[in-house]
Amino acid sequence: MFSNAYVISGEKWGDPEFGSGAIVSWSYMDTGLSCNGTYESIGCSVTSLADFMPLGFENEIERSFDAWSDIAGLTFIQVPDSGDAFNAHGSSGDIRLGGHSFDGPGGILAHGYLPQPGSSAAGDIHFDSGDLWTTSFGTPGFDIFQVFTHELGHALGLDHTNVPRSLMNPYYTQAFSGPQADDFAGIQYLYGLPAAGNEVPEPASVFLLMIGLLGLIAVRKRHKVVSDA
Repeated sequence: MFSNAYVISGEKWGDPEFGSGAIVSWSYMDTGLSCNGTYESIGCSVTSLADFMPLGFENEIERSFDAWSDIAGLTFIQVPDSGDAFNAHGSSGDIRLGGHSFDGPGGILAHGYLPQPGSSAAGDIHFDSGDLWTTSFGTPGFDIFQVFTHELGHALGLDHTNVPRSLMNPYYTQAFSGPQADDFAGIQYLYGLPAAGNEVPEPASVFLLMIGLLGLIAVRKRHKVVSDA
């Protein structure tokens, strides 16, 4: 049985009718932009992902967008960022990506704002610039694809789920990669199936990785979803 792990406010991108598709734009924020008004900070300053993430992070970001568009009626378009401060009404993408310091290593890894079209903060996603990031499981750091795909779920309208072994669970895990069955149900409830002719892939197979000195169990840290109300 699937949980109804959908956004509490009922907001989504595109046509407000559930089950209808959407075109969603996105952009990278630059270092030095103000992020005042985020959930925890005054005097907040954005750090560009390129300034603290490893080489190849862009591929992981793009893989995350593909992970959701492959299973639901979503089209993502990258656009130039306007250079406006966080929550300023400029011409940036619907979803803006950046980083800033949260709480030091561990703790909250990233946060995503729920989709409330008409609000500039809606859909924005921030990583903790104080954490170590990686492009693959089994290496030191938190996996960019796994964390970003979770936060992108929030930016598209999914809430946390209590269904085990789901990407939208509130804790980081390396026990599987990407959206799982309950995540499929949630995103398709909001946006329907992909366009005709696009095959919907099966949920990623479950796998465990041995990570040496880091231990034999998956590291679990918190994600955060926030409203921009």
